[in-house]
Amino acid sequence: MKEIRVKVADTLHSDISAMAKENNCCVTEIVVEALKVYRDYRYMADRATIINEEILKMVQANINLLLKEINNKSNRVLSEVAIQSAIQNMIISSELDVSSTNLERYRKQAVDFLQSSNRVLRLDEILPND
Repeated sequence: MKEIRVKVADTLHSDISAMAKENNCCVTEIVVEALKVYRDYRYMADRATIINEEILKMVQANINLLLKEINNKSNRVLSEVAIQSAIQNMIISSELDVSSTNLERYRKQAVDFLQSSNRVLRLDEILPND
């Protein structure tokens, strides 16, 4: 054990002495115990967590797996919507005699508009006023 000298206020020293007297021990034992408590308190505040690191890793792995599954399902739904939309666009352009170049131009204008305004698409803002 190493010996150190510590200066404390008179009131603190009298409180420590009273505690030592009540517990039938010396002032040094009270100070050492107080330092251990403070050390443990700092450890818990700075480094310790309630959740074991292995459990935390397992939970994070499960969350990542669920996110992948959600993304895959979303991608499948979006792909299906895109296919259905393309079919509808081809049918409409065929029935209205819209050329494929105009159809592609309208699609690009819609995409550009959505990217620039970051809001819901309104056809009256995209289509030219004739």
